[in-house]
Amino acid sequence: MSYKFLPVAGLIAAALVGSTFSTRAADIKLGLAAIDLQNSFFVRMKEGGDAAAKDYGVSANWQSAQGSLDKQVGIVENFINQGVDGILIDPLDKNALIPVIKKATAKNIPVITMGNKVEAGKNYSTLYPDYENIGVVAHALGAAIGGEGQVGLLVGTRGNFVSDTREKGFVDAMKKYWPKVKIIGIEPTGWDSAKATNAAQTWLATYPDLKGIGCISDSMCLAASAVTDAMGADVKFAGYDGDAEMQPLIDSGKMVMDVLTGAQRVGYWNIAVAARLAKGEKMKNDLYMPTYFVTSKETAKMLKDNGIDVDTITTQQETKASKDYSQQLGPQQPVSAMSVK
Repeated sequence: MSYKFLPVAGLIAAALVGSTFSTRAADIKLGLAAIDLQNSFFVRMKEGGDAAAKDYGVSANWQSAQGSLDKQVGIVENFINQGVDGILIDPLDKNALIPVIKKATAKNIPVITMGNKVEAGKNYSTLYPDYENIGVVAHALGAAIGGEGQVGLLVGTRGNFVSDTREKGFVDAMKKYWPKVKIIGIEPTGWDSAKATNAAQTWLATYPDLKGIGCISDSMCLAASAVTDAMGADVKFAGYDGDAEMQPLIDSGKMVMDVLTGAQRVGYWNIAVAARLAKGEKMKNDLYMPTYFVTSKETAKMLKDNGIDVDTITTQQETKASKDYSQQLGPQQPVSAMSVK
């Protein structure tokens, strides 16, 4: 089975065509309804988004829903009433937000559902190849534990498109490639590291032969790995996001594979897209970000020995790729650089 990552070179190549963005956008005001702003991924996402706002000369008002769907709807309602030039939403529930999204687009406010495919008519969706990527992650984890045994999966919230898609991709791939691997639990954490910690403790107490834990977001893996360290358990991890804290786990072999979207890259990309839409640039409704599979050289060899043909980068290469977002996606680039499809 062959898997290929989406190279940053694709974005750079895209920069060779199309017109460039005018930075005269000081009056553009964007509103962002985040899931929360405490989780490390979301904190870094805001950092990258703020950098994009500065580069593009727009203002970005970040509001935290604190994990509450009702609060997220209220935040979007307030942005509509304020007459912002663009609204970005990290949807807690892809269906429940459709009415308020339609209300915004009816007022000609561009709406971006971040990392989510939300069918609300005129909204834009900034997406990742989540199903395919997490399938590779599951395949790699299965190989690392010898093709059999018990694993757990930590997810976000049910109804969240990213979480649901990654959960399905993990389960489907494990069933397809490693039918002797048993998923003993799928635990919604609400993107809360404390809940990930509790789940790992429960699993280890209940299943002392637990061999692996998959995570649809790295912060969950980081919390769970602290539990396994404390309990002296030999558990392999596999995750998603490309958080820098995971690099020692990858280099040691404890973490089999990670997927780099890069929290700061994600934040920068979304604000860049919103700024361009608010300025009147035309884009497809579905936009796709490039990602990378990250692993150690030793694990990459193990995967190849198991017939898993996947392009990977090392943690050193990941560090560079995660910081190139301004060059790749900045206002000097044409609109065509905003999506790999």
